Amino acid sequence: MVLDVIALASTLSRIGDWGFTANRTAALGLNVLLLTQLAGSAWLATAALRGRRSFALLLRWQTGFLPTHATWAIVVVIAFPPIFDFV
Repeated sequence: MVLDVIALASTLSRIGDWGFTANRTAALGLNVLLLTQLAGSAWLATAALRGRRSFALLLRWQTGFLPTHATWAIVVVIAFPPIFDFV
């Protein structure tokens, strides 16, 4: 998670300095998704190790994020070209 926060801060810094590009926007979205997924996984894994939650809940959290990543990939592939004038 620490590395993802560093990558997110770097991406935000570059966007602040030079503005939005397709690559920076895609990286920003992916880093936000990954940070959310990793934070939830850490929370659920800690709870499972302490015996407060089931590991099955962690598995459902992880697999439940697959459609979110697929949706982001579809947005990048379909929506980014017209938004960033790649047509």
